[in-house]
Amino acid sequence: MRLINCNTRTLEEHVGETIPSYAILSHTWGADEVSYHDLITREPREYTKKDSWWKLERSCQQALKDGWKYLWADTVCIDKSSSAELSEAINSMFKWYRNAEVCYASLSDLDDPEGNAEGLENCRWFTRGWTLQEMIAAQDVQFYDKNWINQGSKATLLHRIYSITGVDTKALRGGNLRFFSVARKMSWASNRKTTRKEDMAYCLLGIFDISMPLLYGEGSKAFVRLQEEIIKSYDDESLFAWTSTTICETSGLLAPSPDAFASSSNVAPCLTPDGAHGMSGPITITSRGVRLKVPIEEYTCLAGRSLYLFRLNCKRVSFDRESGIRMGIIVSPVSKIQGYDSDIARYTRVYPDRLESFQPKPDVSPRRIYLLKENRLQDFDLGSYDVFLIRTMPEWPSGCEFELLSALPSDCWDSRNETFRRRTTEPVAEKPPFVLIFCRKNPVTGLAGYFIVAMGRTINASHVQNGFDGGSFWCNARYCQTDSELDVNSEMKILNEDQSQKTILAEGAGVTLKCLVRPEVMSEQQLFFVDLLVKASIYSQMI
Repeated sequence: MRLINCNTRTLEEHVGETIPSYAILSHTWGADEVSYHDLITREPREYTKKDSWWKLERSCQQALKDGWKYLWADTVCIDKSSSAELSEAINSMFKWYRNAEVCYASLSDLDDPEGNAEGLENCRWFTRGWTLQEMIAAQDVQFYDKNWINQGSKATLLHRIYSITGVDTKALRGGNLRFFSVARKMSWASNRKTTRKEDMAYCLLGIFDISMPLLYGEGSKAFVRLQEEIIKSYDDESLFAWTSTTICETSGLLAPSPDAFASSSNVAPCLTPDGAHGMSGPITITSRGVRLKVPIEEYTCLAGRSLYLFRLNCKRVSFDRESGIRMGIIVSPVSKIQGYDSDIARYTRVYPDRLESFQPKPDVSPRRIYLLKENRLQDFDLGSYDVFLIRTMPEWPSGCEFELLSALPSDCWDSRNETFRRRTTEPVAEKPPFVLIFCRKNPVTGLAGYFIVAMGRTINASHVQNGFDGGSFWCNARYCQTDSELDVNSEMKILNEDQSQKTILAEGAGVTLKCLVRPEVMSEQQLFFVDLLVKASIYSQMI
């Protein structure tokens, strides 16, 4: 552990049992902080001119006044150019603050000469991610304003701090954090921010007593990894009791960020499951999703879509309801995938903006299921859409180039991803096929040639094919030429008559266009993939 010698203002290394008693600094970073490399490579007359030096200087003075020779401060005691050292420091941070003799919290935006902490609730220190664990971990926190006037301590300001942060007084007093549900601890961080997305996960490691590698550059995936580690260490389903209005209608089981727990501070695990049935066996993270055994029951059928209630073994505690309100989430089946266990259904969470209350029913037996961790294709909202992805666009031979004239229906076409999508809940009569029209105009004859490709899915409740319940997929294609405007409706009617093909050939203009459609897996989820392949024909009449 690297510490500042408060007498010499230099850095010293201490290991294991040789680590002396020390004070510790908690602060919010400014634009030009004194760094570790400043202290080891530059002269004191240089780095002490920085505006940020004053809080280090005052902290050293205060530590000596309080009887402590050493001080730890994150800006100068960590060599951030070393990823190994940075990772070790962040995973040790909670312990370092817990073991400090005193923590000096520097509130650079507070100015109260009387020392009454007027305006404390407006301080930036209470909005940052890293200061949450520092506030909780440190046993004795002393608050100082911009002029280093003491404004009180964590003990004397306890109830004001609770009012500002929502962090329970028991936790602020140093109580065992295992007494609080995962959802409640997440709610403490729901209104806090960090400069880097990854740090919103890393700053919570100590609060959950979790260690994990740091991967800067992974963005919001860090928070997914944190939740996966929590699943391994906690038998607490309140982790899944979150809500969000900022993501699409179909989501995964895991929350996108701590913000999603803003309304979950009063969610706690149940002491007993529903009757004789509840969670059975451990929750397992797999490549197919989160595998678990839970009570799940048919919930409702909304606009032709089957929904189920996944009954969480947790409740929302309220003062006017002694037993609490049991909570669950709504899930929807996703397509079965060939090669996966046929007896284990896969679901994705839907309507993540709500938690559902329910009455316990002892007659609902638990079932083994997979729940997707996250919807990695969120633009597609897969739980409620048919998605046809054009994986291979035609590569036309030289001298016979066709251009994509139109994609119909236009409101179903995503040109960026070359994808058709449409809600599965739309009435069958209102579902025309998806159509691509390729055009080439002969400059000599003036005739226009067209390849028209149609694809879709027929809805037939009695027909189950390739794991897609309630219908079969198809494609069709043809070539035509005309000296007038193409009659699209007539062409679509012709193509719509044959919905039995998965592979089709269409010849014209000296080329053969082959269309194939099949279900395949992308990012753990199943789509209809379309390949359009072209080769020159041996016998064909040029337009």
